[in-house]
Formats: sequence, C-alpha cells, structure tokens
Amino acid sequence: MIRFSVLDRLAATIEAVGSDQFYPVMCEYLRECMEFDNVIVVIFVGSNVPYIAHTRHDGPDVFRLVDEQYLSGAYLLDPVYHFHLKHGDAGLYRLADVAPDQFRSSRYYKWYYGRIGISDEITVFLPVSRNSTVTISMGKDTSSGTTFSQKSEDNLRKHKSVIMALLRTHWHTLDAPHLGIPGASSLADSLRQELKSAHGVSISTRQAEVALLILQGHSSPSMGLQLGVSTQTVKVFRKQLYRRCGISSQAELFSLLMPMLGKANIHNEKS
Repeated sequence: MIRFSVLDRLAATIEAVGSDQFYPVMCEYLRECMEFDNVIVVIFVGSNVPYIAHTRHDGPDVFRLVDEQYLSGAYLLDPVYHFHLKHGDAGLYRLADVAPDQFRSSRYYKWYYGRIGISDEITVFLPVSRNSTVTISMGKDTSSGTTFSQKSEDNLRKHKSVIMALLRTHWHTLDAPHLGIPGASSLADSLRQELKSAHGVSISTRQAEVALLILQGHSSPSMGLQLGVSTQTVKVFRKQLYRRCGISSQAELFSLLMPMLGKANIHNEKS
C-alpha cells in the first residue's frame, strides 16, 4: 500500500485547483494534517440554502440526515451558518468557538448533533466574497471514540495559511465564475412561493425574511441588525406578515411555516 506524505497530498491539491476533484483531494491533504473520522465541505452564499460540495465518512454515516433534515431547514439554527451571516473572520474554529454558550444543551443540538453522532468538530471557515463562505468541517465520531487533541489541532493550524490560499485560489478559478449552486434563489423567496401555492397567501421577500428570523428566535432589535433596518420597521413588517397570514402569534407562525421549509427547499433545488 502506497503511503502518501503531507507534501504529496499538498502537491496533488495544487494540481487539482480549478477542477471538480479539488475538494475531495483537498480533504485528503487535510487528513494528513490532522486525522479525522468524517469531513463535509459546505458553501454558504448569502441566506440561500447551503450547497454541499463534498462529504466523506469512514465510520457511521453521520451525514445521513443532511438532505432530509439539515438542508430542509435545520441549517437555519446551525452556528456555522449564522457565523457566516455575521461575516465572521477567516480561521479554524471548534464548534464551541462559534456556538451559543448553551448550545450543547439546546433542543437543536440534541435533535440533530445528538442523532448523527459527531462528538467533536473543527471547521475551516473562509469568507471568499462579500456574501460567500467556504467551510470544511472535520469531525470525530463513534468510530474512533475520541476528540481532537490539542496537539492535532496545533498541527492543523501550522498549515492554516496554505489551506486558506488553496481555497481562495480554487474559488476564484472555478467556483466564483461558475457557482452552479442549487438553490440560487433564497429560501425566503421559495418560502413565499410555497405559501402562495399551499394557502393562497402572498407575502413580500422582506416579510418572508422576517418570518424566518422569527423562527430562528431573533428579537425585533436583533432582526433589525440582521436586516439593516430599524426595530420599528421590523415591527411594521411583522405586523404586515401576521395580517397577511391571518395569524396573531409566533406559535401560529411556527405551525404554519415550519412544515413548509422542506418543501420550499425542494422547490429551491428545482429552480
């Protein structure tokens, strides 16, 4: 069996820049830098449905719920997605670095992470344009029964500048000019279409964005910061949204829209 060195993997990654094989080869290079059980490459573009560019698992299939649950709406609660929306700095992050302080005790963590079996995760996070971010999340699961040691993390960090340079170069060579990302329209617009189709209710894109932020648990001031408008303007959009939908509470909004997120995502992928 041929044993490849980290330099061999690096050379192969450089040669793969601009090709469809870049992310699989890149992940092999990362594996030489730090041993992991599973890896997923996720590209975020604005608030669109994320694009899964590559996955690999050597143990249990920790990505079995990606299509059914994550892309169908669970990503809206994911810390890495929100770090992208906040235009977080490029770097290598553990999940705890970007998650809320009580994330591991949250219902979402138990409902999603608890079921897929990932015990530890380190993510390469790189904003590559004003609204686009490339992430590569490397995980540990039950197949190894361990977490990443500080030594392993430190070794990965030695390669940080090279990793970031490779990702940037590939993005500008291939992905940026030819995104080809399913779901190019936003989830908010797809949700609008689904609401219109299912209930004959018409809402604006901004009202749909407010609806999604409400479902994520944002307050009116927080929504204002996300949307770049005043708190009072958010309240106006919220009032309009409730009136259009014929509801009067967050609970009613949740019951109305949550079942549609998956359908809206499917519509997004077909558009």
